[in-house]
Amino acid sequence: MPSQQKLATLNEQFAIEGHLQFNATGDLIVADITNQQATASIALQGAQVLSWAAKREAKGGAERGANEQQPLIWLSDEATFIAGKTIRGGIPVCWPWFGAHPDREDYPAHGFVRAAVWDVIETSTTAAGQTNIVFRLPQTQVPPALWSHNTELELHVSAGATLELNLITRNHGLETVTISQALHSYFAVSDINDVTVKGLEGCQFIDALDDWQRKVEITLICIDAEIDRIYQDTQPVCSLEDKGWQRRINIETNNSRSTVVWNPWIDKSARLGDMGEGGYLNMLCIETGNIADDRVSIAAGAEHCLSVCYRIAKPSANSSLRRSTSSCLGFSESEA
Repeated sequence: MPSQQKLATLNEQFAIEGHLQFNATGDLIVADITNQQATASIALQGAQVLSWAAKREAKGGAERGANEQQPLIWLSDEATFIAGKTIRGGIPVCWPWFGAHPDREDYPAHGFVRAAVWDVIETSTTAAGQTNIVFRLPQTQVPPALWSHNTELELHVSAGATLELNLITRNHGLETVTISQALHSYFAVSDINDVTVKGLEGCQFIDALDDWQRKVEITLICIDAEIDRIYQDTQPVCSLEDKGWQRRINIETNNSRSTVVWNPWIDKSARLGDMGEGGYLNMLCIETGNIADDRVSIAAGAEHCLSVCYRIAKPSANSSLRRSTSSCLGFSESEA
């Protein structure tokens, strides 16, 4: 359990009555947000968003449909809140590399910030009713053996009628720094068999399940097997259509030209060990990032802000048109 003194200090300095309070969940401290528009929770470990759900009154006081109250974020039934252990689900921050380190097999996957305890440096509210919280990775949580660059990392979270995240890397060093990164969003879905990803058609992707071959997406994406793809040169907006919950999640990005689509399916879920029974049926990762060809080089004294806004909307007019053929996961032949 976190120390009561630490909790008391955080609440004294940063709690906002009617908006934000810090509580203990297992070994971890969690910022719990409740405002007139939404509820959300963010663990200080990893600055990891664990939940966000809109309230019925979130749109100008008008009653929203019950379907829009379904959670945006998936969290495994077997997620553990143990200090130093990564949490399965939510929105993990992958930084300063995504996936395996390009040169060192012994380095942790997805960087080192997911298990680090971040500082809260600012909280506020807006006239529109959103609740804001700013996290910063303390230098004491940066292992010199893994990362020797003089950088500063912050995550700005704004929870209201939408959920907005801004991941800011500042280069305080004298040389250019190159990073890859992602906001590894696990979306909750009614049933993986009833969802479609739109907005990635025509994009080249790297297929991690087929020897990292490059292919081109030629249709909407439906999931009926394990998928692990890094889409390149993506547009600022894609969406997740959910027939079962009759909703669309719009994913609106800035300073990102790469998107990962991932579901471990049956066999890999069993190997991972913390997905929960049948968990793969109720989640899909659509990750906003700077990955592969989209890696970012940050000059000395400069900064880079990776941004995403998640917005729940009514489904598209043709969202009831489910997979009529086996072409849902269609793609062209591998490119040279």
